[in-house]
Order: sequence, then structure tokens, then C-alpha cells
Amino acid sequence: MFARLQTASGSLTEGTWTKPGRVVRPAVRLDARDGRRRTAALAMLAATGLYLLFEVPFGSLVLDVVGSSATSAEIERLEWTGRIFTALAVLIVVWGTLFDRYVEGVADMRRTVLSLVVAAVLVVPVVHQAVWYGVEAFVASSSPAARQRAANAQLLRTELFSAKPRIAGLPVEPGVLSRPEWKAFAAAAPLVGIAEPRALASLAPSFQALLRRNVEERMGGPEEFRRKDFEPALAELHKAFDGYRDGVKARADALGSLGQEADRRWKSWHDFMLKVSNPPMSFSPADVRNLRAKLATQGLRMSDDQDPRSERDFRRAVLGDAGKPAEAAFDARVRNALGADGVLPRDIDSFERFAAQAPVQARIKSLLGMAEGGAAIPVDAEGAAFEKGVYRPAVDAVQRRLSASYLGDPATFADGRADGQLGRDVFRASLVPPVALVLSLLGILVHTFKFSNYALILRSLGRPGNAGRSRRGRHVRIVLGICVVLAALVAIAPATTRLTGSEFVATADADAARSLPFLPFAAVSGPIRAEAAIYPVKHALAGLPHFALVAAVVRAAGGR
Repeated sequence: MFARLQTASGSLTEGTWTKPGRVVRPAVRLDARDGRRRTAALAMLAATGLYLLFEVPFGSLVLDVVGSSATSAEIERLEWTGRIFTALAVLIVVWGTLFDRYVEGVADMRRTVLSLVVAAVLVVPVVHQAVWYGVEAFVASSSPAARQRAANAQLLRTELFSAKPRIAGLPVEPGVLSRPEWKAFAAAAPLVGIAEPRALASLAPSFQALLRRNVEERMGGPEEFRRKDFEPALAELHKAFDGYRDGVKARADALGSLGQEADRRWKSWHDFMLKVSNPPMSFSPADVRNLRAKLATQGLRMSDDQDPRSERDFRRAVLGDAGKPAEAAFDARVRNALGADGVLPRDIDSFERFAAQAPVQARIKSLLGMAEGGAAIPVDAEGAAFEKGVYRPAVDAVQRRLSASYLGDPATFADGRADGQLGRDVFRASLVPPVALVLSLLGILVHTFKFSNYALILRSLGRPGNAGRSRRGRHVRIVLGICVVLAALVAIAPATTRLTGSEFVATADADAARSLPFLPFAAVSGPIRAEAAIYPVKHALAGLPHFALVAAVVRAAGGR
């Protein structure tokens, strides 16, 4: 009946069958707005993908640094780099807004490109500094009690990364700190410890042992202590010695022969006092009266408020009114050089003898954070002698002072008090690592969502009608997909039941739930499981060559 019959499986023509050809979907013609949407989606897909290519492995680096015994310089460089990535994340969001204006026809391509460049120049430095100021403002507003709790919480890190960590309720095994879940715990636990005074330190066997290891860690060992603290203190003393010598010269020029006579008489009188005293320079009140009478027989009368054992009083008595201006100028130079009042001989001719004087010893001990008194600090010690005579006494002195602060009145951590700067430092050190970890994870999730969204937009432009163009539909599918991927990663992640189910983590979670109600109940165990799940993916990308420079910049800071 028909010369040619078309069927679903082919065609029949005069008794023959022909296999059907490939069905070609008619091309969808894009209008001008869809063309702009394609351009914007491609550009944002490239920007977001490039960001993720660096942010994902950076999340691995963050966990490696904040979850280890990294140096403060390494953490500071990591924070600086993290602020760059945060600024870039904000920039990409701003770029998306600018491209939306382009899609709607509000701006042409030239104006859009110019806006993108201007946004990059403005947004990156502004956000970078805004994050820094935000953290510093939060640290500055912290209470002394919070700083004291942060100081105690930081002791946990010292114990965790010690040679043989011993923490009650925590199953610590050899090599366990290399696991991602333990790194996440090391990063998050100090922040949780701020919630409860001494909650973490109390679970350790010895507070004093924790504190000493913390002090030694911050000092960095004998060689680091020499480079960072002792050598700058010596430089200050050399400046003081130069000021002292200038004062001696100015005094000699002002007094002339009268000063030389006073020097000669003092040396003779000092030798006499050494001979008649036993032990040397030890005199009772009666002996002091006899010394004053002895001077009177030599024609030198000293008033009752002048001490015959004092070089300053003796010289002033010899010089009388003529020497008062010169002596006052000399004392002022000594005071300026040492930062405090002090009596020094006028004939010191070497730095070693200068450094041995009591006022100078008080100055160097102050610079090293030590209290006055005790054995003298040798300025020329090397090797084992330096460790025994300088480093160990400094550690002991700092430990004694901090022990009273960590367990005593929190007010000592207030701004302007003895441990005000320390309080800021430890609070910041407790705050920055977990914040860096959270921002990195947040940046990865947000821009994974955005990358998927732009990919689906591109896919929808090649389909007829409104297929795939519903914003709500795209977002629901992306969220479901991310949840499925995370669930799969958690399912195949290493088991963390020994850590998350330990008494220690349970106590930290309970403290957080009681004192920080705005945090999830599993404030510690939750991040531990999440990081254990996604760390392998981040770590794999961190090994690619494109990320080597970023890792090298951060790691290099720890070597200086």
C-alpha cells in the first residue's frame, strides 16, 4: 500500500529492510542571553576549579601543620597564606556577582573585564587585612580568664607532641599522631580547652611537667634560646656598656684632675675596707660608724645619710659641690643605659667586668624574663656551660613565674599586667589553628558547590526547553551529591572509635556542650571523623607538582 514503510526499527521499501540511521537531536539555538550565560559559566568554572585545585591540597597542609608540633613561624606563615586563600574565595563570589550583571545585559564584556580586574585589586588586600584585624580584635577583647584557660589548654599540645605522651583517658600509641584524626584532635582540643579551666591539663599526670615542656618548647632549646633571646639581650648590654664608657669619658673631662684624685682615694679606701672586713666587705652598724670616724681622721667628713662603703657617696664627699653636676650627669647616663638606677664603678675597662656588676645582672635577667637574685648569668658561656649556666636557670625562672600565673589569679593575663602579652599569644595560638581548619573546610565545601552549579548550568544550555535550568533543582541535586560523597568517604575512612570513644574526647565534648552551647555537642569527635574521611583526598592532591611552591613557602618559615 505504501512504496516505503517507516518503522521504529528501520524501513521497508518494496520488500527490503534498511537499518535506521542515527537519530540526530536538533541543535538548540542559543539566544544572546544564553550566550552570555555560557561565557560567564565557563569563566567562573575555570576560576572556581583553579581555586579548588589549590584550596583542597591547602586543607591537607593546614591539618599537617596545625596538627603537629610546628614552630610558631610556620603557623604564622600558614595563617598568612590562609588569609590569601580566604581573600581569593571572597573574590570569586564577587566575580560571580559581576558576571550576573553581564548575563542580565547591565554591562558589556569590556566593562565586565575591567570590573573583574578592579575587584581583584581591591578585594584581595582588603579581605586579607580584614581577616587579620578581625582575629586581632577578637584576641584583644578576650577576658583574662579566657586567656588563662587558653594557656592551660596549650599545655595539652606540649604533652601530645612530647617524646612519651602520657594523658589519662587517651589511648596514645607510637606513631598515632601521624593519623589525620589525631591531627584534627591536636588542632581542635586547645580551643575546646578554653571552655573549662584546666579541664585538659587536669587529665595529665603532672601539671608542672606539662608546664616545663611547654616552656622549653616555646624557648626552642639552648641554641634557639641563644639566638632569639640571649644574643639580643647581649646586644642591649653592649649598647649599655658603650653608654657607660661615654659617661666615664664625659665625667673625666668635666672633673679633670679632681676626678683622678677621687678615683685614687677611692681605690685606696676600697683596699683598706677589704683588709679589715671578714668576710670581705661585711660590716656591722658599729663597723660602719668606725669607718666614718676613720674617714674623718683623714679629713673627709661624710654626713649621716652617706654610706662610707658606697663608691658614689665616697666620691661625692671627696669632690664636694664641685663634682655634683658631673656625678649627676654620669648617674643619668648609667640610668639611661640600663633602663634603671644603679651604682657602677668609674673604672670598668672591659665588657666582662661591666656585665658582672649587680645592676647589669639585674638588667640582663630582666631581658631574659628572670627574677633578680640567684647566680650571676655568664655572658661568655658556650656549649654545655651555656646550657647549665644560662638556659636551665632561665627555664626554671620562667616556669616558676608561669606556674603561679596558670594556677593563680587570672588577672595577671590582663593587658598591661605581667602576663598580658603571653595571654594574648596563647589565646591567639589556641584560636588560629582551628579557625584556619574551619575556613579551609568551608572554602572547599562552598566552592565545590559553586563549581558543580556552574557545570550544571553549562550542561543545561545544551538541552532544549527549560531542562536542568531550575535553580532549586540544581542546588538540591548538588547538596545530595555532596552528602553522598561525604557519606562514602566516612564509610571507607579509617576507624576512629578508640579516639572518639575515649574518656578524654568525651570529657572535651561535655565541656564544650556545657560552656559553649553554640557548638555542636560532638565539638571534638565530629571534626575528627570528618577530617579522617576527607584527608586522604586532600593529601593526594597535595602531592601534585602544582602545590609544591605553596607548601615550600609555608614549610620554609619553620626552618628560620
